[in-house]
Amino acid sequence: MQTFLETSFQNVRSDKRTDILHQVLLDEVLNVNPTWAEYDWKFEYKLPVDGFGGTFDLDIAGFVGGVLKVAILAKAMNSNIAKNIKNYANTTIGEAARLMYALNVDLEKVLFISILPRLAPRFKKSGEVEGFDNVLSSKSRTKVAPVLSKQYGDKVQSIDLMYDIVNVTQKKTKDDFSAIIVENLDELVIA
Repeated sequence: MQTFLETSFQNVRSDKRTDILHQVLLDEVLNVNPTWAEYDWKFEYKLPVDGFGGTFDLDIAGFVGGVLKVAILAKAMNSNIAKNIKNYANTTIGEAARLMYALNVDLEKVLFISILPRLAPRFKKSGEVEGFDNVLSSKSRTKVAPVLSKQYGDKVQSIDLMYDIVNVTQKKTKDDFSAIIVENLDELVIA
């Protein structure tokens, strides 16, 4: 995970970055819950019918005997987080419903895992750093976990893995983030 994060500001919309994120995240999940190592795992799995009647793309899907049992949805947010925090929460609640009410699906666990810096840059269109978001403060005003717990008990879990970027406030442009040093990365805990 540490190695992924060091270059996570590069090619943020590329399939290669997404593929690395999914593999690193699955490795972390299996390290924490080794009983799931027996499952068959697929990346970018398309659920044929979700709770809304359409298809739904899962980042990581775990199967037992061909039956979907674990769904993992991942986000690695880097910048401009505060302005999107409510949208992320709404998306999480909606996606949980799409999964939990999917036809012929009996999931044992749904994990929404977000990986994000505690202090995140806000960039201007020019690539200059405009300021910094205190992500912990933003997250404290948008608590999705209690809502998910009331709706689905412990079957659906929202996990934030936070980290610090060394000397983040000294960086002035997007280019300054092409390779970062990461410290104080949270440990993954699955309830």
